[in-house]
Amino acid sequence: AETTIADMLKAKGYATAIFGKWHLGRPEPLLPPAQGFDEYFGLPYSGDMWPKHPESPKAYPPLPLLEGTAVLRTLDDQSDLTKQLTERAVSFIDAHKSRPFFLYVPHPQPHVPLYCSAAFRGKSGAGLFGDVISELDWSAGEILTAIKRNGLDENTLVVFTSDNGPWLSYGEHAGTAGPLREGKGSCWEGGTRVPTLMRWPGVIPAGSTCDDMLMTIDLLPSLAKLIGAELSAHKIDGLDAWSLVVGTGGARNPHDGYAFYY
Repeated sequence: AETTIADMLKAKGYATAIFGKWHLGRPEPLLPPAQGFDEYFGLPYSGDMWPKHPESPKAYPPLPLLEGTAVLRTLDDQSDLTKQLTERAVSFIDAHKSRPFFLYVPHPQPHVPLYCSAAFRGKSGAGLFGDVISELDWSAGEILTAIKRNGLDENTLVVFTSDNGPWLSYGEHAGTAGPLREGKGSCWEGGTRVPTLMRWPGVIPAGSTCDDMLMTIDLLPSLAKLIGAELSAHKIDGLDAWSLVVGTGGARNPHDGYAFYY
């Protein structure tokens, strides 16, 4: 019953798509086509929720790859998934260059199990995790190239971020939080504070940085403000924080604080 970002933008005439990991429920009323998305290709939940799980192989059914609500096939290998999601994202941009669109690409990687395509395997010099990150870097580049090729640079907001810090229990398969304490699954900064890049030439000052905090819950109300959309009558926790993104003088985070629990 909630209003998603896709619901909100679709009501304003945007084409909407998600290519990647959904993880909000498998029943059809909970899948992306029922939650504001015109197109969906990807996994309904995490890539480790399958019979190859190292600790609980009997806990999960075969992992489905979905197109809309239909199962295209079940997966026993995820090596080409990042490549396929990227190709779908680029095709969507090419097909909708003449109208507003919302493209959401939540890559299953680098959540375990780690996979990358043959073109990147063993090439980074930093092990499998490095290979996976290299392919994600390529993916972001392909998407940005498609935006530029279609003349949409100055009319497109791009947000690149992650959902949590490194999964430290997986050692070299997890990356690092640098100087921050702990990682995924904790409420220390290494678990919840992640890098975010936002790009909109002519709107967000190039090379600018922001040391204040934001949460992804603030994206929906910030976008609503940008397009003049009414927020749902349902109470949400996010607040409009666009002034922080564009560096308005004196802008501060609109929240008194963000609540965490473990």
